[in-house]
Amino acid sequence: MSLIDSGIYSIGQASRLLKIPTTNLRFWICGRRNMQSAPIIKTEIAPIEYQIALSFVNLIEVRFIHAFNKYGVSVRSIRYMAEEAKRVLNHPHPFATEMMFRTDGKKIFIETAEATGDKKLYDLKGRNWGMYQVLTEALKSDVVYGPSGLASGWYPRKETSPDILIHPKIAFGQPVLEESGVPIEALYEAFVAEGEDYDAVARWFDVPKKQVKEAVNFQLGLRTVH
Repeated sequence: MSLIDSGIYSIGQASRLLKIPTTNLRFWICGRRNMQSAPIIKTEIAPIEYQIALSFVNLIEVRFIHAFNKYGVSVRSIRYMAEEAKRVLNHPHPFATEMMFRTDGKKIFIETAEATGDKKLYDLKGRNWGMYQVLTEALKSDVVYGPSGLASGWYPRKETSPDILIHPKIAFGQPVLEESGVPIEALYEAFVAEGEDYDAVARWFDVPKKQVKEAVNFQLGLRTVH
């Protein structure tokens, strides 16, 4: 796999983009030897200068894990679900595929609930899969899937920043303006350098002022500590 096409994220970058504590990320990706807990997912990229690196696919996988863990599904159940999904769907990264939201995905949830006895999974199953539908629709709504069913793009803040896209083949997977491909970080740095002048940055990059504001607000939001 080419690093240029995969997207590259440090633990810190992934934490800020996903709004997930770094301790959770490390646990899900590295496991814990003292607790004999295996990782839930396998990173696609080897460590860079001894630092853990995630790919775009890993980013989407972690996002999936976080959604169910936040709902109350145990890490043990999610780990079982991951292994079952790999087996049933015959894919090394099933949590980053559209297949998890189809019929086979629902069967995997049922199997996991029965095997683990996880009450929260039974909650999702109840009322004609109402909560399951809500949760999975939320996960699908801002992700773009390619012809193979694998995630190929993500709108990280679709409701507040609809013009900002993350695509593994653009700017090494860093957030950009979808239409122009201008990196959000570059817009923010120019905004600071120009004395916080939105109009000047809009002229410099030839993008709408509205998108400059969107980029600045997005970048400021990444500074929030989780």
